[in-house]
Amino acid sequence: MTSDSLKSKSPKILHVVISMVVGGAERLVYDMVRYPAFSENKPLVCCMDAVGELGDKLIKEGYKVYCKGRHPGLDLEMISWLRDIIKRERIDVVHAHQYSPLFYAVPAALLAGRVKLVYTEHGRFYPERKSWKRTLFNPLLAMGVDHLVSISEATAKAMATYDNLPYRRIRVIHNGIDCSKMNQVVDKKAKRQELGLSETCRIIGTAARLNSIKNIQMMLRILQLVLKHVPDTCLVIAGQGEEEERLKAAAHELGIFDRVKFIGLRFDLPEIYHLFDVFLLTSLSEGISVTLLESMACSVPSVVTNVGGNREVVVEEETGFMVQVDDDQSMAKRVCELLFDVDSHAQMGFSARERVAKEFSMIGMMVKYISLYE
Repeated sequence: MTSDSLKSKSPKILHVVISMVVGGAERLVYDMVRYPAFSENKPLVCCMDAVGELGDKLIKEGYKVYCKGRHPGLDLEMISWLRDIIKRERIDVVHAHQYSPLFYAVPAALLAGRVKLVYTEHGRFYPERKSWKRTLFNPLLAMGVDHLVSISEATAKAMATYDNLPYRRIRVIHNGIDCSKMNQVVDKKAKRQELGLSETCRIIGTAARLNSIKNIQMMLRILQLVLKHVPDTCLVIAGQGEEEERLKAAAHELGIFDRVKFIGLRFDLPEIYHLFDVFLLTSLSEGISVTLLESMACSVPSVVTNVGGNREVVVEEETGFMVQVDDDQSMAKRVCELLFDVDSHAQMGFSARERVAKEFSMIGMMVKYISLYE
């Protein structure tokens, strides 16, 4: 099935999200909206809370992005707001991303005339907790959903265990990325200068929303240990979030602030990945990290925590390493191994790129979603 054959019959899709503030799920939605197969029938986006940076980009590119600004607590106005958009825009498929959008999208879709509904769960909270409300209500909610989707097998199991959604109906569709965008020619010397990095330092890095579930504190402790063996090492952290000031304070307390670069929200990550020697992911919980896939597509080996979907992406000792959460010594050891062993580093990087191209491509992901839409 080619993109050209799909253009003429592509359904009208409405993506419902909490916001389009930059994050893994939001970046995925951004790419799905812009997928070439829908160029003749552009998808729309409804943001419940805020438009965000990616929403602004879509608007500038000519896409319709609605935003309501949800009231605190139960906002029943959200249902009629979504219903009216579905009817006015003649939507064929509503695609709800995350649980809150699902909660409002199901009744809205029913009231609009029972359009098709797809629900994708992108990640989980930490720690997981059961809710009696979800246990009772979710089987009924699921009856209004045509397709339940999880981005990883680990997330699918959590949806069944904690959300009481029917496991037999959950389809796993792994996140995918456009690998061609990762293979850029980069002037590494100029990029280092732009980021304030020396020409010789080794670079370990990450790109993530700076919140507690990403466990960036562990990353700072890893750098402190790595510096004992590889003194000319820097940690580059791309992203923004509520933890930023606390993380900067922690870096000062550990005496490593001059070796950490907080570079904020970036739209040039494919160039930055090419500077990394090692990609780090220290999450307490993870679905399928888009930034992990992107770094792998740039031939960067990774050291990640052994949680959630990380197990479905990283092949141990082939594309990278997995360690237990907060096992600082093991992670630091693996990072140092990659920094010291040039041959192993190169082979893992090559294997990482090949794995993403084969198993986690945007085309592969979208063919599966398009089959659900139709």
